Amino acid sequence: MTTNTPILPCLEHDKIVRESSRSSTNPLQSPTFTIPPSLREHLDTAAAHLRASRTVAFPTETVYGLGASSLDSKAVAKVYSIKGRPADNPLIMHVSSLDMLERLLPPKDQFELSPLYLQLISEFWPGPLTLLFPSPKPSPPPAPQTNAIRMPDHPLALALINHADLPISAPSANSSGRPSPTSAQHVYNDLNGADGLGCILDGGICGVGVESTVVDGLGWQEGGGGYVDILRPGGLGVEEIARIVEEVDGSEFTEIRVHGRKWVRNAVASSSAVKLPPKDTKATGLAPSTPGLKYRHYSPRIPVFLLLPSNTFPTPPIHAKDSTSNTILRTLVESIKKDRRPRLGFLHYANSPLSSQILTSDNVEIVPLSLGENSTSAARRLFSGMLELEQVANQVDGILIEGCADDGLGLAVMERVGKAVGGGGLSGGLDVGDTVEVGSTGRFWVQV
Repeated sequence: MTTNTPILPCLEHDKIVRESSRSSTNPLQSPTFTIPPSLREHLDTAAAHLRASRTVAFPTETVYGLGASSLDSKAVAKVYSIKGRPADNPLIMHVSSLDMLERLLPPKDQFELSPLYLQLISEFWPGPLTLLFPSPKPSPPPAPQTNAIRMPDHPLALALINHADLPISAPSANSSGRPSPTSAQHVYNDLNGADGLGCILDGGICGVGVESTVVDGLGWQEGGGGYVDILRPGGLGVEEIARIVEEVDGSEFTEIRVHGRKWVRNAVASSSAVKLPPKDTKATGLAPSTPGLKYRHYSPRIPVFLLLPSNTFPTPPIHAKDSTSNTILRTLVESIKKDRRPRLGFLHYANSPLSSQILTSDNVEIVPLSLGENSTSAARRLFSGMLELEQVANQVDGILIEGCADDGLGLAVMERVGKAVGGGGLSGGLDVGDTVEVGSTGRFWVQV
């Protein structure tokens, strides 16, 4: 018998007051939280679940998380079980203060926060930035030797962590391989009744919409010569990380990498559309140090196709033949075996040349959903758009997604679209090589 998971309304989270400690010069050191009575009962319930080795779904500014006490291995195991998550895909820890962070780090005589980390924390915490830290008691290799930790920028998430007085390990609150949830209803639709899920805190729609940016700054060297590696592009643009690195370095040089490759500033269009990030885990024999390094996900239950418009992706992949939008739509229609006129969902940018072509085509019925004007709005709408198109009445037969450039949150958006390509409940769609034959992996370069 399946028990419905309760959704606890917490939409008055804007009334939570976080105050800095008067005894510390750092506002993140020992903050206090004032919780309105309308929310305290729900936070009491959620905290009790966490202390009883159960999980809780809660909102952050990025996506909804499925949380368990980081200090309770039994509870953390339930996160993996509920999601169907591979055991070697690590979780991010969430903290509400620097005091809590310090409890998760090695002793100060073994590790001190670098000037770079101090500046990144000062600038972007709370926020969509996850940093890698040495684990105080790592298991022997090939287990990860680091922990990924962040401080979320959502009053309800911070109040929950503080109220429970526990660091919370939390991946996105969805079945592994599915688009990440950005609302409580998304979580309920996917995980309702899961054994070990105590409750869902409803804090409304997430403001950022894609997961946090994960940064390994342990290779940074004071005085220059080191590197900073963005292991997962996310809700904080690479440009912002580079800006802080340059401020801390002064005239010295630190290489900025993305997935281990040197970052190219002002790239026209995302290489993640046609390249698979290197898997250093093969070379080192170590397990992944952070989510996103090994497993592909974000896939709806219906096929996803990525459209690369020529005004953004000027150099087509090899073997590009007839690449007009009408030709590509005809190809897709012919591949869909239906006894009715096929329908394709279309996630597109407002007033783009590609959307003008697709929306006026007579080859197929289009169900459009706008991603907004730019990558920031696209990040907020991407996952919810895929889930909405998957569930619309007279279900669509596939989803088209318009690609975008790398700047801002574009790299994060394109990485997630790249992993969603294929869909149909499948994980994957990214090619192993450096070049892609048009259409061979669900990607189509389109002349506009």
